[in-house]
Parts: sequence; C-alpha cells; structure tokens
Amino acid sequence: MRRAAIGIIAILIIGIVIYRGVSKKDKQIEEVEEERIIPVVVTDVKKGNIKEILYFTGDIKGQEEIDVFPRVAGKLLNNLVEEGDIVTKGTVIAMIDRDIAGMKFEPSEVTSPIAGILGKLYLDKGAGVNPPTMSPAMGTPIAMIVNMDKVKVVIYITEKYLPRVNRGQAAGITVDAYPDKVFQGTVTMLQPVVDVMNRTAKAEVTIPNPGHLLRPGMFARVNLIVAEKQGVIVSPGDAVLESPEGHFVFVEEEGVVEKRTVKTGIREEGEVEITEGLEPGERLVVVGQEMLSDGITVKVIE
Repeated sequence: MRRAAIGIIAILIIGIVIYRGVSKKDKQIEEVEEERIIPVVVTDVKKGNIKEILYFTGDIKGQEEIDVFPRVAGKLLNNLVEEGDIVTKGTVIAMIDRDIAGMKFEPSEVTSPIAGILGKLYLDKGAGVNPPTMSPAMGTPIAMIVNMDKVKVVIYITEKYLPRVNRGQAAGITVDAYPDKVFQGTVTMLQPVVDVMNRTAKAEVTIPNPGHLLRPGMFARVNLIVAEKQGVIVSPGDAVLESPEGHFVFVEEEGVVEKRTVKTGIREEGEVEITEGLEPGERLVVVGQEMLSDGITVKVIE
C-alpha cells in the first residue's frame, strides 16, 4: 500500500515537471514568434511629380569684367572716381603723369572702355604704371569696370552628364547672402570640347541682375533641371533597396510583407521614380525595410 502511494506521488511529480517544461517551452516559442514580428512604418503608394537635378558650385562674375590700363608709362596722379561709382563708356577714371626727365607732357587720361560700375581701384596716388605694350601681363591695371546688369556663374560639367545639358536650359541659383531666394538663370555657353586633364567641359549660366543683388565674387550654388515628370509613381529613396539582382521594395498587406522587384527612373534628392513594380494604393514599407525578408509578419506602427 505504501509502495503504491509512493509510486503515485512519483508519477504526479514527473507529470508536473513535464507539464511545466512543456509550458515553458511553449511560452518561449511564443516569445520568439513575438520577437520575430518586426515593427514597420508604411505609406500609401501615390503618383506625384519629380525632377532630376544636377548640382554645381561656382563664383559669380559680372557679364563683363574689364581691367583698365593706362596708355602711357608714368605715375598715377590721382583717381577721379571711387569704387561703386557708375561710369559710362569714356568716363575719365584717372590721370597719369608721364614724368620723363627733360620733357614736359600734359597729364594722360585713363578712360573706361565700357559702361558699368567701378568694381575695384588697384593703385594709390604716386604708383608707377605701364601700358600693356606686349601683353596685359606686362601692363599695370588701374581699375576694374564691371557690368552687373547681368551676372554669370562658370561651372564645369563632367563628361558623364554632358549629353543632358544644353544651351538655353533653365537653372536655379542660390547664394548665402539671400538664403530664401532662388534666382533664375539660363545656360548660355557650353564648351564643345572636354578638358583632357579633368574630363570636364566649361559652361556659363547667365542670371538677370536688375537690382544688383548678386555681386561678383559671391559663391553660388547652381541647380540644373535635366529631367522632369508629372503624374508618376514616386517613392522615398530610402524605401528602395538594392541587390545584385536589381532594386526591390517591401509591400505590406494585412500584416505580411512581400518583397517586390521594381524598376526605377529619375531621382531627386530623397525621392525616386518607380517605373514598374508598384501600383497606386499599395502599402509601401518606408521604415524598417532593412530588417525584412519575403513573407514575414510585421507590426505596422501608425
């Protein structure tokens, strides 16, 4: 009788241990399954507009920037204008004393060859000057005259993008002095040859400057719109992943994700056109996609 009771107790103890072990294992499985449910953020696939933009930088120059040289050698008697003054063609800028021993000459005038603004005076009274007899490098410039009614930015385009840039193309220009303003310009010159040293071609973007807000010497950022599409499917750039087989995204439906191969078109900063693989109204995973694989369960975070 006693032995039978001990046997029954032993069986009960074993049963309890087994039950607890199975329950613990089931709980661990449930926890693992819960851990495998990855939180994601999704967005509805929609159509929109997108532009492809090339970005350049350069320095602003006047449409015309001309150094003015004396016609004779001598000393600078005085400057007759100040920096910032408006001059016309023929305005007398300075007077030169030829100062040749044993000879007497009337002072020689230095005149502006164009209309514009006196951008810079290079010399002070008494400085020796020489005309550019053989080349400008041999002469002494007196002043610089700038035409600022229009300004230009010189940019350099790598050969990869040359087929996408043309004369007459629109450009947006920004400068630090006016951070909230975008100035509109046009590509007015595109060099027909490529520099063999750096594989770039020189181009000029001209900007109307009626208020003279843009000044020579300013640092400028130039954006060229090389492609523009409207009414196409646009995705956040981060949502599109890449593998050796191509581009892909994850589409969520009822808590399960599908890995979807897509084809892409033009890109804008932070966005990309999807030409094939997505339809409007589908739910695209935009956060958490790096942790996903095809067919797994996810938790959508609103």
